[in-house]
Amino acid sequence: MTFDPPNRKTSATPLPEINVNAGALSLEEWESPIAKKAAPASAASASAASAASAASPTSAAPPQSQSPTPPSQQELTGHDIAYLNPKEFRNGHLGLEFYAPGSWKEVKNSRSLHLLDAATGTKLEANGFAREGISIEKWVGMRLHIVEKEMPHFKQVAKPIVIKGENWGNRIQGIVAEYKGIQPGDTEESHMLICCMRTDSMLVSIAITAKASVFTIKRPVYNWIFSRSDMVMPVAAGAASAKSNAAASAGSSNGNARNTTLADSVSSVQYASADGHDVGRLAIGQRLLILGIVFYFVLAAWAKSMDFSSRVEILGLCCLGLMTIFSSLLGFFRLAGGFGWSAVKTLFMFILSFVPLVNIILMVTYNVKATDRIKQDGYKVGFLGAREAIPDDNHDLRNIFLVSLALTACLFAVSGKIIKPPKEDPVAEFSPPDNRYSISMPGTPIEQEAPAAEGVFNNHTYSVTSGKIQYAITSFDLAVRPADPTYFLDTIKAGMVGQGKSKISVISENSIQVEGNAGRSVTLSAPGAVKKVDFFLVGKTVYIIEAGAPKEMADSPKIAAFFESFHTN
Repeated sequence: MTFDPPNRKTSATPLPEINVNAGALSLEEWESPIAKKAAPASAASASAASAASAASPTSAAPPQSQSPTPPSQQELTGHDIAYLNPKEFRNGHLGLEFYAPGSWKEVKNSRSLHLLDAATGTKLEANGFAREGISIEKWVGMRLHIVEKEMPHFKQVAKPIVIKGENWGNRIQGIVAEYKGIQPGDTEESHMLICCMRTDSMLVSIAITAKASVFTIKRPVYNWIFSRSDMVMPVAAGAASAKSNAAASAGSSNGNARNTTLADSVSSVQYASADGHDVGRLAIGQRLLILGIVFYFVLAAWAKSMDFSSRVEILGLCCLGLMTIFSSLLGFFRLAGGFGWSAVKTLFMFILSFVPLVNIILMVTYNVKATDRIKQDGYKVGFLGAREAIPDDNHDLRNIFLVSLALTACLFAVSGKIIKPPKEDPVAEFSPPDNRYSISMPGTPIEQEAPAAEGVFNNHTYSVTSGKIQYAITSFDLAVRPADPTYFLDTIKAGMVGQGKSKISVISENSIQVEGNAGRSVTLSAPGAVKKVDFFLVGKTVYIIEAGAPKEMADSPKIAAFFESFHTN
């Protein structure tokens, strides 16, 4: 790798400086042989190498046909870095390996690599994605464009330069750019080095950010980190072809046997793909929109069958409704960010999302485009999107759930004062005008209009609702007592199951005796409610006693007391 740090003399054949904006990126001398990468040298070996270099000035320029002697740590950095106890860091998803000071700590993230030097505040972030056919020039131009867009406080201070790592050979190409500026919330200026690296099937960037005072001293160490970086070619990468693998094998045949020691898959990460789209945000947005649709259908199905007198169900419905809204909104804006829309376009598309039919067409279009972009980066897109493309540090879904739950808890607290429980009247004994029976019911029952039926006389129904329970009792006379009471009772039950628009099913059925008269006790289930019915035949008179309530109140003692209180007069 070639660098020109301030404390070193300029190389006799320096690599060219390049102007990305002018499109003049150059890779001359790229085919020159590079020596194998050695393990980090000890302090003694570093000093010995420096002494040998000083003692033999005539041996500095080997012939082109021979591999040059690898530069020692002292020669490369101008410092003896053995005292930093270099440690190797790896990330299989990026296919990336490099050395850094042992005191730097890694922040775990499977799709990117983050290191932090707590003592100086220096940060290292490595990101990348699998992509074939992207030149180093295009990769650098795209990456630096993202820096200028997302970090306007940083300004480029030098033209990018081509670099060569210790063991890159023809496998890896690299270019470094330097920025400086004052980050939001800071008072001291910071510097940032961005190293863009490329292989036939993989693009990676390593960014090192440090305070200016630290950067001036440690720049040679950062240069050395770039020089010791390596991109491992997986055996079968999602975007790599057989040709890419063959080229990688040929480029590493000089002894780089570590190429098959990491994971066999390479996946993309947070930064934009080569066409400028942020694959991570696209994957997040797509999943949130899909979940928003799923939540909506669950919400609609629940609303049809719920008991709106239940405070708990109403609040549960509100929580799911909030999750539906938040998932849809956040999913839309994540997709907008992933597609790189401007603020004006985002606002325009957001307004269109409220237009019936148009919003459905747009949603399908968003999903198709996002799926294409994600698949181009080698990810599998399933029913809930591309799970592997979502960064590990994204917690949008968790945050949506927590916010919805918190708002629902607030509603629950407020609803206790606003929503009053239904009034329950005191229980009193009731008898019809003909005084043929007595039963204990809350409040004052009201007679319901009974439909006329052939062979039925004196048909009367009295009902009352108290709290969440509805009570009713019906009595009518037959012209002739049925010859087969069992068949007659079966007919009554069949009529109960078939009545109404909603689906009614029988939960339980038992034969009973009421004051020595044969009857049935049936428990029926309807969406969100249950109904218990006792009916029996006394001579030519039929009695039907009913109590309906929400499912959670099916075993209420009030219902049991209502049935037990019946007796004929």
